[in-house]
Amino acid sequence: MTMSQPSHPEPPQAPDIPRRLQVRPMQLAGVVFLLVLPVLAVFGAFGESFDSAGATGAGIRLNVVYPSRLRYQQDTTLELTVSNTGTQSLATVSVHLERGYIDRFSRVSFTPQVTLATERAYVIELDMLAPGESQVIVLQLTGGQYGRHRGHIWVEQNGSRPAALDLTTLVFP
Repeated sequence: MTMSQPSHPEPPQAPDIPRRLQVRPMQLAGVVFLLVLPVLAVFGAFGESFDSAGATGAGIRLNVVYPSRLRYQQDTTLELTVSNTGTQSLATVSVHLERGYIDRFSRVSFTPQVTLATERAYVIELDMLAPGESQVIVLQLTGGQYGRHRGHIWVEQNGSRPAALDLTTLVFP
């Protein structure tokens, strides 16, 4: 006895459906965002950048080059230049760096060394500044906390503040 296979009817053909790509506006925005990010990174939008500022008063010029943007745990420098623009030598000049700004960084080192650390500021006493002479203060910093850090740097001479600057640094994760 031979067994025959039951015959099954053929399934119907699938209907012709035109293919369409459906992209919602939010999906399109997401694709554009994902394409733009690497381009911005290549052009340095997320890397380290520096800014500079200056202030003058009573024969003293204060210039600073500081990191305006850096990444977390990235090493950087902040450089201050104090110049005597007057005609007299300056014997008592001190530079004050606000602790609220500096303490947001880690592994901070000062050259020359800090003379005095108060609750409000790190103070560096400068040697005699002859007319036209400048002294440079260099800080080595590491981005220690995320976020936008704001601070104040000022010069004092004989109890007055002839020059002061505000700084802002953004530390990316």
